[in-house]
Amino acid sequence: MPKLNAKDILIPTVALVVICAVTTALLAGTNEMTKEPIAVADEQSRRQSMEAVTPNATAEFEKIEISDSASECYAAKDADGNIIAYAVSTGAKGYGGTIKVMTGFNAEDGSIIAVNVYDNSDETPGLGAKTSDEKFSGQFSGEYTGSGFAVSKDADKMPENKTVDAVTGATISSRAAVSAVNNAVSIYNEITGGDK
Repeated sequence: MPKLNAKDILIPTVALVVICAVTTALLAGTNEMTKEPIAVADEQSRRQSMEAVTPNATAEFEKIEISDSASECYAAKDADGNIIAYAVSTGAKGYGGTIKVMTGFNAEDGSIIAVNVYDNSDETPGLGAKTSDEKFSGQFSGEYTGSGFAVSKDADKMPENKTVDAVTGATISSRAAVSAVNNAVSIYNEITGGDK
């Protein structure tokens, strides 16, 4: 076996350290360059989702402080400044990542105006990503229940909850979206003082 000298060990080691340092610097630079555009795109997506679930709001949305730091709640107002709806952004772990859902509540009676799954990009295309389709999210519109919702497969475990049909082949993603809506129901109850 040939004897290794310091030069045989040092040169590849230095080369590897230089390659790692350059790669790390490039990744850090790319992250820094894309951080702001990603934040702007996320904010725009959230704003469009708020508008989609509170279509009658004409004034700016007013952020409401809530106890759940992972979620956000906004009061939607009319032109006279009256609160007509609430838009609640929540998320839940799906099959591939976090599914973000915006739920709009009618301020008058607590019914759900609409549900908008505005970020499910980590879910399987053609399956879990279908939670954003109207066929799934439309099942919540016009409904209100203090006990929440459950995927129909779980109806026997949660008989007090209103059931919704899961997306075929995407039960985990459907459960995550339902969980996010249930979180929104809890937040709505928190800010309005309970079930109406």
